[in-house]
Amino acid sequence: MTRPMRNHSRRGTRALSLLVVGVLAAGTLALSAATAGAAESLASLKITADNVQIKQKGKSSFTDAKNGMALKQGDTIKTDADGRAEIDYTDGSLTRLAGSTVFTISTLTNERGGRQTQGTLSVGETWNRAAKVSETGSFKVEAGGTTAAVEGTAFVAKCTPKGDGSQKVNCTFTAVVDDIKVDSDLWDVISVTDAS
Repeated sequence: MTRPMRNHSRRGTRALSLLVVGVLAAGTLALSAATAGAAESLASLKITADNVQIKQKGKSSFTDAKNGMALKQGDTIKTDADGRAEIDYTDGSLTRLAGSTVFTISTLTNERGGRQTQGTLSVGETWNRAAKVSETGSFKVEAGGTTAAVEGTAFVAKCTPKGDGSQKVNCTFTAVVDDIKVDSDLWDVISVTDAS
């Protein structure tokens, strides 16, 4: 009788061992997937005052944003009059959103060492600080079909409705440090060092 119990015990031990190995393998795969997802995220959201919403790429409506959430290309952040937020990019760049602002991350990639970051300001105000941009990288903000690229390190973009009932906005770029390059004369560009 002792011998058959030993065989039964060995089978049970083997089954338990296989179960433990399976659970550990599944846990490792889940952790790898989570780590890969975190590694793919090139930006995160910091909520500095409540009333911030997000419309994630592919979604049709805004939902309440969460502090620390990962942001991806195609996400749109919206603040109400009291809301404030900051987009922190993994390269050290950032975009701060004032109240009553709508900002979309239109391009966010890091291919072959060339970080491409571009945001579209629909309305409101952003303060942008770009980390050093590589020769193949870029940091830009677009509005109304016009794009401003950072040549220095920081600038403010502000777009206010024209007030004529249309969807058009008046936009101003202000260079905080050095200069910025704008691809159209439609923008009013002010360099702080030149302003009196």
